Amino acid sequence: MKLIQELMKKEKLVALLFVGLLLLIVALPVKQEEEKKQEENGLVLEEEKIKGEGELWQNKMEERLKKVLEQVEGIGETQVFLTCAGTERKVVEKDEAETVYEKDARGNQSPYVSQEQYPQVTGVLVVAKGGDDPVVIQNIQEAVEALFQVEPHKIKVMKMN
Repeated sequence: MKLIQELMKKEKLVALLFVGLLLLIVALPVKQEEEKKQEENGLVLEEEKIKGEGELWQNKMEERLKKVLEQVEGIGETQVFLTCAGTERKVVEKDEAETVYEKDARGNQSPYVSQEQYPQVTGVLVVAKGGDDPVVIQNIQEAVEALFQVEPHKIKVMKMN
């Protein structure tokens, strides 16, 4: 009888130990995967910042111009393409030849950016449903000239089929 009671105690102990190990094994990979995903997301964001800030800015400006033009009477559906010179540039603040730093919530230091310079738009192509009307073409050209300081001969408006 004692032998059976001892086996039951050992079985319960072994079962509890097994369940605990199983929970530990299940919990660890999840934390590691989450950390890896966070690191990868951080790296992807940094890579995008490094290699594609100009492209991101360009795409954003194309989309904003498209949305604005589509709201104007007579223009209708549009597609916009911008060409740009240069890349986005950040000017770092310096105090007597020493870089000024700022701290984030985690205590990490980064140079204080006093100014951001965006790529210069050098040409614009707008394809619009109303692109065959001379008044619409003139309105589009004037809007693009005002927004991006682009010379009129560097703006092309075409009719969409």
